[in-house]
Amino acid sequence: MGNKRKGQLTTDIEWHKHLRKIGKRFFWKGERLAEKKMINENLTELENENNKKL
Repeated sequence: MGNKRKGQLTTDIEWHKHLRKIGKRFFWKGERLAEKKMINENLTELENENNKKL
């Protein structure tokens, strides 16, 4: 997992980590935060495109 960075959504290879008892909470917290960040970035890109068109 040396190439895994904070804020990235998990790949299929790393998906089994959510089954480990200790890391469950940390795994899903990281997933939720990464998803929120991705959504915010996409929204800002769409807003910027809309502002350029106007």
